[in-house]
Amino acid sequence: MVRRHRQRGATLAGLAATGTALALAFLLAAPADAQLQRGRRFDRGEACGDCHEGVGKGTRVRHAPLARGDCAACHKPHGLVGALRLQKDEPGLCTDCHAAAEVGLESSHLHPGVESCSTCHDPHGSEHGGLLKADGRALCLQCHDGPAFAGPVPHAPAQEDCLSCHRPHGAESPSLLTASVPGLCGSCHAGGESGFANAHGGVSVAGADCATCHPPHSGGSAGLLRASVHPALDCSTCHDAAGAAPADGNDLCASCHEIPQQAAGGSLHPPAAAGECLACHDAHTSDTAPLLRASQQELCVTCHDGVGRSLAGPHAHAAAQDCTTCHAGHAAPRAGLLSAAPRDLCVTCHEDPAQAGHALVHAPAEAGCVDCHDPHGTGRQGLLLAAQDELCAACHTGVGVDSGRPVVHAPVATGQCTGCHEPHAGGATLLRSEGKALCASCHEAELTSLARLKPHAPFADGDCALCHVPHTSEEPGLLASAPHELCGTCHDVPVTAPGGGSAHAPVVQGDCAGCHQPHASDLTAFLRAQPRPLCASCHQQVEDQLASQVAHAPAADAEGCLTCHGPHTTRQQALLRQPVADTCLTCHDAGSAGFRSRHLDLPAAAMDCGSCHDPHASSMAGMLLPEVHPPFAAGECDACHAAPAGGQP
Repeated sequence: MVRRHRQRGATLAGLAATGTALALAFLLAAPADAQLQRGRRFDRGEACGDCHEGVGKGTRVRHAPLARGDCAACHKPHGLVGALRLQKDEPGLCTDCHAAAEVGLESSHLHPGVESCSTCHDPHGSEHGGLLKADGRALCLQCHDGPAFAGPVPHAPAQEDCLSCHRPHGAESPSLLTASVPGLCGSCHAGGESGFANAHGGVSVAGADCATCHPPHSGGSAGLLRASVHPALDCSTCHDAAGAAPADGNDLCASCHEIPQQAAGGSLHPPAAAGECLACHDAHTSDTAPLLRASQQELCVTCHDGVGRSLAGPHAHAAAQDCTTCHAGHAAPRAGLLSAAPRDLCVTCHEDPAQAGHALVHAPAEAGCVDCHDPHGTGRQGLLLAAQDELCAACHTGVGVDSGRPVVHAPVATGQCTGCHEPHAGGATLLRSEGKALCASCHEAELTSLARLKPHAPFADGDCALCHVPHTSEEPGLLASAPHELCGTCHDVPVTAPGGGSAHAPVVQGDCAGCHQPHASDLTAFLRAQPRPLCASCHQQVEDQLASQVAHAPAADAEGCLTCHGPHTTRQQALLRQPVADTCLTCHDAGSAGFRSRHLDLPAAAMDCGSCHDPHASSMAGMLLPEVHPPFAAGECDACHAAPAGGQP
């Protein structure tokens, strides 16, 4: 039968082994050696300590089973290598020796986590009594540290030993106290009931909870009172000898304190109006001045739960953590117990936009901050009452996505009005900066890449708003109007074909940017590319012909297309700059003998060169069209044509 081990002092002295101290592969107890099957290791007479010699070694207090080598009292001897095998789980293992009733485990009030003995006790050995892992008070403070122990006036027992007042495992009194209050307090503070009465101005405190006025661990003022103390320390001022106070507490308070009254246009706190002083204040002492029953925020949100939710949100107003920063406690000359007008309160901490010298102050910022901001807190940055776009749209209708226009500026689409505008005060349009400098805050990469090119005049001037609108548009790129209309304000370019003439398709479609760079280019007329590759982006068939056949010299040149063709509109078909014959005769001499002989000496001005020649490229000599009439191919012109007067056919 396993012996019981007890130590004087009513703690769990000599706790059983736990799974946090050892990782034993095989724990074999010497007294049970006869029951063990012999093997190679045990044939040599080895015991647990031969491998686990460091367990509990060198400690001042060793667990009794370990001291006598009885490892099997707590551990099973077999199991997988590396596994700890206890005979039972905690606390059952420990209560086999340490009776649950004796150590308080059957009490009405138990220490949280008491079922895990090894939280506080080392199962093998310790330098402290009761196998504690640290000195008693130091061990307790690992969990129970905090403001309760931080007061400037410490309670002596709490400084010395927690077990002066508390039991470690369980007790019949709340808070694991060794006795009920005030009896427990009387065990040190001698004098009995009469002594307590004398200390309280002759007023009986029988049955009172001492902790109501005296915090048990540390206090904020002399006498172990809390930080805020009612100045009339003569208890008989308010209490009779039996300890009773007058029935009407409000009248009692009014004997010293002026009862607040509501002024015209002002506000009165409902508890103050109802005479319920003790709804908010403690009559004796408190941790929070002036004698508040809890911190301001904790106290106020018990009634103002909506404010409590705001303050608990991700963006709470820092100043609102202390309610009296803005509100009076009892009465105020304004609604909401505000100590000043809302805007005046705000500018005591925040810069006043109206006094900052800006060209324009946003109307709400000048009138009232609460038009846009919640004074306590919201789930949005800046304590905004709603999303930026919703908030701004309440006054600036038709600016954002509700305008119905299809193209929306990215900051507008995402509701980030303050990406471009100052919300309180700034320049004439509240823009954060002007022109290109503002646009560069998002479009810096594009602007930097264009800076090395020759700029278009509006771009050079940084006047983005000359062509673009800032919020929404009917046109791609947030253009202020259709491209041809916009470009036409500066460039007088016809966009319709004259009678009998032709117009370039992009011109007819108003797609100026199809050929021209709107911001910057090093090419003539801000073209997107040299004329030939630019034209090839639409006229690929001509480009393929130029690449595979003998190219007509003007067409082969990088700028050759514009030698013969106009870029916008012309009075000729196919955008020719002049009639076909005139176009050809700018290069070909119609008066030369060779030209005349090959063309039957016909008048050149009346010829349709394109009826025989390809203007771009050909695989035939003389740039002839690929399909040739047989007599023409044989040079037999007289088969069809009469000989001109005075010459050969």
